[in-house]
Amino acid sequence: MGITDILNTARDAMAAQTFGLTVTGQNVANVNTPGYVRRQALLETRDMGDKAYGSVHVAGLQRVADRFVEQRHLALTGASAEASTRDQLLAQTEALFNDFEGTGLSGSLNALFSSFSALSASPSDLTTRSTLLGRAQTFADQVRSSSDQMQNFRTDLFSQARELTGQINSKLDTVAQLSGRINQARAAGEEPADLEDKRDAELLELSQMVEIHTYTDGNGQLVVQGPGMTLVQSDQARHLSVDIDTDGSLRVLAETAGGNGSDITKFLSAGQLSGILTVRDHDVVEMQSELDTFAFHVASQINSAHAAGFGLDGGSGRNLFALSASADGAAGSLALSADVADQPERLAASSSASQLPGNGSQATLLAQLGSTPIAALGGLDPGQAYARLVGRVGQRKSDAAAQLSTREAMTAQVEVQRQSISGVSLDEEMVALSKYQRAFEAASRVFTTADQLLEDLINTLGR
Repeated sequence: MGITDILNTARDAMAAQTFGLTVTGQNVANVNTPGYVRRQALLETRDMGDKAYGSVHVAGLQRVADRFVEQRHLALTGASAEASTRDQLLAQTEALFNDFEGTGLSGSLNALFSSFSALSASPSDLTTRSTLLGRAQTFADQVRSSSDQMQNFRTDLFSQARELTGQINSKLDTVAQLSGRINQARAAGEEPADLEDKRDAELLELSQMVEIHTYTDGNGQLVVQGPGMTLVQSDQARHLSVDIDTDGSLRVLAETAGGNGSDITKFLSAGQLSGILTVRDHDVVEMQSELDTFAFHVASQINSAHAAGFGLDGGSGRNLFALSASADGAAGSLALSADVADQPERLAASSSASQLPGNGSQATLLAQLGSTPIAALGGLDPGQAYARLVGRVGQRKSDAAAQLSTREAMTAQVEVQRQSISGVSLDEEMVALSKYQRAFEAASRVFTTADQLLEDLINTLGR
């Protein structure tokens, strides 16, 4: 090994330490950059064949990331996004049953039974009868309004799902485009770390919208697996769409070669899209069914008692409410019966035609229905049944909030783990900076020494 070899070794060492300083500087510069993954300089001994000495060369750099931690982070981010979406949407459904100011359905139900009591005391008073008709109308209107609002809410959620699907498709296209550029960079021998940071940031945002899993295929290209279908492979993306099924439920379709689309709805389990679907086609549907059951059986009980009584005109067998034949859709169609609408004298206050007009015994029975258990409603009286309905709405929201809290804690935990691996620590970078600086200074000293030796040798040979 000659002096020239020493110079070459020192030159390589200085270049390698310079590269390490550059990578460290990049880490420091991006310490607060969202989505940035710490880089690490890769230095290797230069292969000098059969010689007993070697130099150093830059093998490249690597992003410091744990694939399994990244996968878990994507999964938990999606789960948290679903829980957050469901929690926010269920908070809106609570407003549909807000009785805090006494203007809700509970207030109109109590007012209706109070009117029956007033009618029993003044069965021949047309003003009292008109008041009762008004309160019955209000009760029916509020039941129907609650049902309509839930249907409108489902329509709004369908629109939200369509808008979100458009955003998902845009993200899929971006991920596919970045994957293509990454593949091209690698093929050209370039380091695509910055592109990988951008792609991973897009994947993280995508995981908030819809459940995804990522892996690398045999050719080293990214594959994004969605719910029941591959969404991205290399630089090719598959789009999603939503429509309404025959039963009114939301359907999520993945693009297929045939063009018909593959139904992947049953595979959705995370992300905002899953949260929208869960609230729209499960939570709200159950609330609607409970409201229908409540309205049907309460109105049926009232109709049965009212039909057994007699109006001031001696007529009997009249219903107070117009009601569907079954509980399905009962709340949305509940209305004041044409038998009594605008005809207060037809309200059945008496239990006997022979005791008209002063008898109010049937109105008393109607008033007592307010505290009479209804078997079809679990043995609860109307007020208790409605309170249970509202309680279930609140319980769903409470459960969603608890689930959100749990998932956010799990996501935060894995985020800490992820940052400990991939995040930039200024303390560690300062240590690395000092290490590369001293190594550069030492290599520079070797270079200077070898240069001085070479100069001395030339001067000696020149004498």
